[in-house]
Amino acid sequence: MAILCYEITGSSQPNARSTTGAEDGHIGAVLKGDHQEASAQLYSELAANRLAMFLGIPVVVGVPARRGSEDVAMRFAALRAAEAGMDIYDFTEEDRGENEEDDDDAEVPQGVYRNTGHVRAMSALCQKYPFEAAAIAVFDLWIGNEDRALNFKGQIRGEERGVIFALDQGSSLLACRSTIDNSLEELSDSAYPSFHPFQKLVNARYCGAMVERVQSMPDWAIEAATVYQDTVGNVILPDQYQCYEALRERKKILGGLVDRVLF
Repeated sequence: MAILCYEITGSSQPNARSTTGAEDGHIGAVLKGDHQEASAQLYSELAANRLAMFLGIPVVVGVPARRGSEDVAMRFAALRAAEAGMDIYDFTEEDRGENEEDDDDAEVPQGVYRNTGHVRAMSALCQKYPFEAAAIAVFDLWIGNEDRALNFKGQIRGEERGVIFALDQGSSLLACRSTIDNSLEELSDSAYPSFHPFQKLVNARYCGAMVERVQSMPDWAIEAATVYQDTVGNVILPDQYQCYEALRERKKILGGLVDRVLF
């Protein structure tokens, strides 16, 4: 698959101390923090991104960020993909609802997710990138991400493989509900989430391989991604350990959840 690049914004200047031609520049990003509807969005974006990087899930890279010494508030900076000149289908563009005429007669399996439209395009995406689509779907079920619809993009036209990437994991983990306690309650439910936009469209063998990859992820790696020995936004250390334990437990039921939701 092609390498996903990120958008350099503005002008760059030579780095005065570099002896190898390095430059000082700026990368475009979407800045996110905690809010009323998701009190642990900052933590959840950060933890989910680190889990995805370890597992090789195609998500946009994100980093913790601050504006400067006067602004101590941490943000999650999701880097903007460099899409200029690329024929990328934007599933985030609009919610087309259930009654999009072009999708009514789409030749797709029964039981596909139609609530946000894009049915033909989602089918084409999953056919062109079967492993990546399976990886995203299984990962979302593990981290309790019920908000994948309209939060991914990909190149689906033409025969050559391009890029596919997911973005926005801010409604997963400790932010899958508006409060941390309610989110932990959902993560303890072996039937949550109950749907996914790629259901009935993904390859069973690739989903099984991704379940095995998640289940073989070492506990130390999950802990490294979810426990920071510091408060992250509204999430204190005990909450972080509860998230870690919830993910360890969800590994055990992931295979059954994948079978029920995706097939």
